[in-house]
Amino acid sequence: MRADAGVVPVQWWRHRLLYPLATGLGYYLGAVLGVAASSMSEGIAIFWLPNGILLAALLRAPRRDWPLYLLAAVMAEIVADLPTFTFANALGFAAANLFECLLAAWLLQRVSHPFALDRLRHVALFGLVLVLASGLAALLGASIYSLSAPTTTPFWDFWTIWWLGDGMGVLLATPLILGWLQGPSRPVARPSLEAAALLVLTLLFTTWVFSQGATDSFPRRPFLLFPLPLWAAVRFGVRGAASIALLIATIAIMATLKGVSPLLAATPADTVLLLQEYLAVLAFSSLALAALLQELRATHDELDHLNRELEARVEARTHDLQLANQHLEKLASIDPLTGASNRRHFMGLAKVEISRAKRQGLPLSVIMLDIDFFKSVNDRFGHETGDKVLVALAATIHATLRGGDIFARLGGEEFVVMLPGQGLSEALPMAERLRLLIAQNVVPGCPAHITVSAGLAALEDASEEIDDLLRRADAGLYQAKNQGRNQVCPG
Repeated sequence: MRADAGVVPVQWWRHRLLYPLATGLGYYLGAVLGVAASSMSEGIAIFWLPNGILLAALLRAPRRDWPLYLLAAVMAEIVADLPTFTFANALGFAAANLFECLLAAWLLQRVSHPFALDRLRHVALFGLVLVLASGLAALLGASIYSLSAPTTTPFWDFWTIWWLGDGMGVLLATPLILGWLQGPSRPVARPSLEAAALLVLTLLFTTWVFSQGATDSFPRRPFLLFPLPLWAAVRFGVRGAASIALLIATIAIMATLKGVSPLLAATPADTVLLLQEYLAVLAFSSLALAALLQELRATHDELDHLNRELEARVEARTHDLQLANQHLEKLASIDPLTGASNRRHFMGLAKVEISRAKRQGLPLSVIMLDIDFFKSVNDRFGHETGDKVLVALAATIHATLRGGDIFARLGGEEFVVMLPGQGLSEALPMAERLRLLIAQNVVPGCPAHITVSAGLAALEDASEEIDDLLRRADAGLYQAKNQGRNQVCPG
């Protein structure tokens, strides 16, 4: 038996039974509220929330499950309408509402699946589809009202109120449900405190504005409520704007039903139209602002991510370039065979050390070394063996010198050591030590005994430069060669 065998029944239970039943229950409750929110004798609703609930469910559900949601909605419509309308009327209303939701869901899902109000163009499309679907459904709904009972209200007034009522219900309910199902668009610092403050302020201020009848006195004007859903849009996104818009709409409709709204007009139909237009502008503008800000934040976050990625790449490339430059600098200053400084690098360092020695009155000396009979080593044993001799000599000198000493290969088999801070009396023992250590070396592949001759020179005069020291050390080196080699002579 598969380990996930129990998952399928659970998913089936949720999507094929639980969610459609929940949608049907929400549809029924919305229908009850819609019927209650009617200020006309024909019972036509100011706003119709069930269609917004059903549309949100269809947009979230797979298309193969749509018949289950539609069946639940039909049953809820009939149960909600029967106390007020006939069974035939209830079926007609259900047909109009289902047609509206199916058309809207089909059109919106062709643009984005799953559909989300996270872009301004999606909100604009949502508004256009809402106008089209509710307008077409209103033709059937207005016809049912006009034919079912005698009335003095013209057909097109029925159509307009149905159209705006359905549109209002979808505009208030669908973004709210989708927004809460999708979660917040961005984290808000201390969201609970700010949300509570916004909710309380909206409740009090809307109640105050709609607690009187039509009047010309300022400041109780409905337009003063516009900053509240805009605040919610800026700070809490689509779901915040939809929540505040629904709260304002609820209070405004309750006040209108009680006859104390500042939007009261000469007739109930005109009052409904005025209220619907006001709420539609308030809800849609805040919804559009929320989507625009969410899209801008998403774009900003994407650009910020790309910028950080670019900075990381630049930093990595810069690091690689620095390593490459260091490597090139090392290649340009180090003899690749022995690891000693080359002549150019040595001359630059020597000038700095001589300048410092003169400035601080410190001693300084150089040792020049040359391998004895190195040409015969190359001729007898080959240049590869000669390279091994050079490497062994350089390793011996490297291991003997102090950290501040400078060791360089001047060319061929000739080397130089600069000893900052040491005069001739300290340099002579150092040179002898190097000569003895080198003479003890055993180079693989070279049976010949390797020795060096060395010359010394110390900084004696403030006018001397590196060329003067090397000239005198070279003279000592030649003296050592002339006296039999394998010895040290001051220059």
